[in-house]
Order: sequence, then structure tokens, then C-alpha cells
Amino acid sequence: MNFAIKRHNNRPIDKMDIYIENSDKIHFITDKKVINVINQSSKNGIKAEKIEDINIIKTEEILHSNPFISKSNVYINLNGEINVTISQRIPIARVKTPKEEFYLDNEGNKFPLSLDFSFPCMLVGGDIQKNEYKDIAKLCKLISVDNLLKNHIIGIEKDKGNSYNFLLNIEGTYIEYGEIENNRQKLTNLKEFYKQYLDFIGFDAYKKISLKYENQIVATKR
Repeated sequence: MNFAIKRHNNRPIDKMDIYIENSDKIHFITDKKVINVINQSSKNGIKAEKIEDINIIKTEEILHSNPFISKSNVYINLNGEINVTISQRIPIARVKTPKEEFYLDNEGNKFPLSLDFSFPCMLVGGDIQKNEYKDIAKLCKLISVDNLLKNHIIGIEKDKGNSYNFLLNIEGTYIEYGEIENNRQKLTNLKEFYKQYLDFIGFDAYKKISLKYENQIVATKR
């Protein structure tokens, strides 16, 4: 057994099989970056050439500490192949406050912008507080999965107190959303209002459309 283990550890690394989820559209993490981590985690800190050079625990620790990675797994199979699986964080909103700018993922977790890659997502601005992250993420997620809403709403701006406004792709018109609550009902009302009225009249006829009042929409003409 000891002989077999020693022979296995002395085997050269034949292959690195790296799988990065959503790598077709998200490029925070690349194969090259993963290979660099493996090499830096090796015994010599420069390059991993043999199986025994690989430090799996250290490699996973470095990968887990990366703010763009939500989950990772590293293992070596009997053929001497290194297998790495990585889940990248997916931005649902890009938040800009008076002090900083960052991404939020689907769960409302904050992580930094990347110097190498920018992901297109909902822009959110204003004096956003930490306790609002999850609610903002939920709202942005509802908008992002609806073709009608995501084609018209280009941003969310925090107003006074806990009130928010939707910024539209039509200049001079905005939607007063109010507090982030009753999201599904508010967005359903907006879609119905669009289908019954705005689809024929157009957003240009109104200066403001308010969803802040319960079970009703108040539209202010120009």
C-alpha cells in the first residue's frame, strides 16, 4: 500500500480538468486564474508538477476566499488528473452608493466589482443600507426574469426614506415604486396597466406612474 501511494504521489500531473459554472456568460474566474492558484498552493509555491506537489486543502482555502466564488471543490483521481469545480457568484444588481460601488447576488450577498470583467445587470443607486440588500436582490430578480419589465426598467433609485423609483428607458418618465414590499402584486398591476393602457398610449403620455398606493395605480400626465 505504501509503495502504491508513493508511486501515485510521484506521478506527473497529466491533466487539469477545470469546470467553471456559467463560464459562457460570466468571466470573473478563468481557467488561467485557477491554475495560478493551484501552482501558488503547491509545495514550492511556483508550479505543481507531480501529484505530491498539490495541496488540496490550501487550494480550496484560497478559492473559497475569492469573493467571486460561491462554491468550489478540488480532488485528484487515480489517473493523476486534478479536478476543480467552481460556482461563480452571479450579479443580480450593481449598487452605487455615495461611498462605494459593488454587486449583489441573488441572495443579497455583497461582492466587489471586477477589474477584468463587467456583468450587465440592474443598476441601483442611492444611500442603500446593508439591511436592504436582500430585499433589493429579490426585487431585481423578479424584474430580470420578466421580459416586459426588464425591457423598460433600466435602473432603481432610492428616494427619501425607504421609498424607491424605477428609472425607465424613456427620458422624462419614471415609476414611483414606494417601499420594497408586495412586489409581485405591484409588478403585476404595472404589467396589466401597460397591457391595457400604455401599450396603446405609450409611456410618453405620462410624467410619473405611481405604484406606492395599495391595489391602485396613479398616473400623472405631462
